[in-house]
Amino acid sequence: MRHLLTIIAIVLAFACCTTEAERNRMRAELDSINQRNRNDQPFTAADVQPYVDFFDDHGTPNDRLLAHYLLGRAYHEHGEAPMALQCYQDALDCADTLSTDCDYAQLARVYGQMAQVFYRQGLYKEQLRHTKQSSKFAWMGKDTLAALMSYEQEFLSYKGLGLIDSAIIVIENVAQQYARYGYNAYSAISLGLAIKPLIDEGKFPKAKDYMNIYESNSGRFDSLGNIEAGREIYYKTKGLYFLYTEKLDSAEYYFRKELRDGKDFDNQNSAANGLALLYHKMHKPDSAAKYAIYAYTMLDSVYAQRSTKEVERLTALYNYNRLQKKADAESRRAERLWYYLLLSTFSIVLLVLVAVIVGYILVQKKRRQEEETKRIRKDYDEAISKKDQLSIEMDMLKANHEQLVASEQEAKNKLETVKSNNNQLIQAREKEIAELNDKIRDYAQRLIHSDEMVGESPQFTLMIEEFHEKAERKRNTSMPTKLEWEHFLRLFAQTQPKAYAAIGREQTLSPQELKACILLLLKFANSEIIALLNISSQSLTNVKSRINEKLFGVSNASTLENKIKEIPIV
Repeated sequence: MRHLLTIIAIVLAFACCTTEAERNRMRAELDSINQRNRNDQPFTAADVQPYVDFFDDHGTPNDRLLAHYLLGRAYHEHGEAPMALQCYQDALDCADTLSTDCDYAQLARVYGQMAQVFYRQGLYKEQLRHTKQSSKFAWMGKDTLAALMSYEQEFLSYKGLGLIDSAIIVIENVAQQYARYGYNAYSAISLGLAIKPLIDEGKFPKAKDYMNIYESNSGRFDSLGNIEAGREIYYKTKGLYFLYTEKLDSAEYYFRKELRDGKDFDNQNSAANGLALLYHKMHKPDSAAKYAIYAYTMLDSVYAQRSTKEVERLTALYNYNRLQKKADAESRRAERLWYYLLLSTFSIVLLVLVAVIVGYILVQKKRRQEEETKRIRKDYDEAISKKDQLSIEMDMLKANHEQLVASEQEAKNKLETVKSNNNQLIQAREKEIAELNDKIRDYAQRLIHSDEMVGESPQFTLMIEEFHEKAERKRNTSMPTKLEWEHFLRLFAQTQPKAYAAIGREQTLSPQELKACILLLLKFANSEIIALLNISSQSLTNVKSRINEKLFGVSNASTLENKIKEIPIV
């Protein structure tokens, strides 16, 4: 069984490689035919049909799209319009427009060719619909020039439908877009299409402007103003412009120029019509009749020629239908024989394949059952082993948990003990500080009532000098600290107990006012007091006013310094 499957895989791989090589070769040959189509080199439906058959079975959507399109082009070049349309429709059915690699440019060309067929058949609404699709897919394929050329063809649809205003709007829009993308010659050529409708509408100034642009920028005129061969019909348009704008000499010049240079039936008929209109306007009945008769003769020839082409078109359609019916019958017969042969071969191959697959499935099923039993036994043993291991780990975790709980409780007890000891120490220190405060107040009172003055101390003198220096530096980093102020006030109370009692009795002054008052007593300047207390000049004035009112009952600052001199100080 293993050997049989290996052989089948090798055969399939070889077949795939062969198909890919064949696909590359066929794609290169199809591209060669496509190049012949673009260069207007002839090819037939028989040249393309093998590639259609091959790529319908082995190609990508883009391959099938191109093959059916080229088959349609072959039929189109041989005058078989219905068959061409069918091939174009088949090409559209092959396209995968939802794919990211869809050949939108090729799809645009298919719609453009279908639009041309409908135009020649006089089916202008169908032409318009397919022209819009061609323009849409050309934009999607990033082919700007093709998109604009497809849009330009809407002019012919609207003109055929008699919607002249819409036709002119299309031409003006597409001319602007040609110029926008740098296709100036195409822009001028497109405006040339609008000249005749504008003349018919009586819009002569705009027609003249477009004539100038067409002749200057289209590249179709030589240095003498002659249009390139095959486009002499333009002389009729220009002659009509001069005829309707009363420039009869110029009109006659261009009508005769067309009659001289344009040798085909259409030009001869158009020139004769123009001259007949001119001579009728000039009131020359003989000349008008002469060219009217000539125009009628040319029109009859043109009609006969067009009738012949129409008969040829209908004949081609008839021949196509007849041959198509015969080909369809032969194709159906061959398809039935091929179907029976294919069905028989497929049935035999299917029976052999089913037998092989059933045998393979049974063998694989037994093998899978054995492997499943081994896997279950292995999983069972592993589950038992893992359960025992987890039980041991769980017992260890429980023991560790109990130890952690006990350690946590012990730590809590120690923390409570430390907290209790800290609280006791804090209370003891607070009690000692309170007792010392009482002693300090007692000592201060006893010093106040003592007749002996302590006087100045060297330490306090040094501190006063230090405060003067701090005030002079006037920097925040050099100002007295809280501890220095406390030491300063304590030394003042010790050295000047009577003065301290006079200004600090019953704690009448606030801490700031007390500091300011002592500094004034010690002859500090106002600027020094402002710096040491870190206040403004106005704030100092307010502080002095409050001190004066509290100590001496006068609510202003001006007399404080005189009053304060009355306080005894050593």
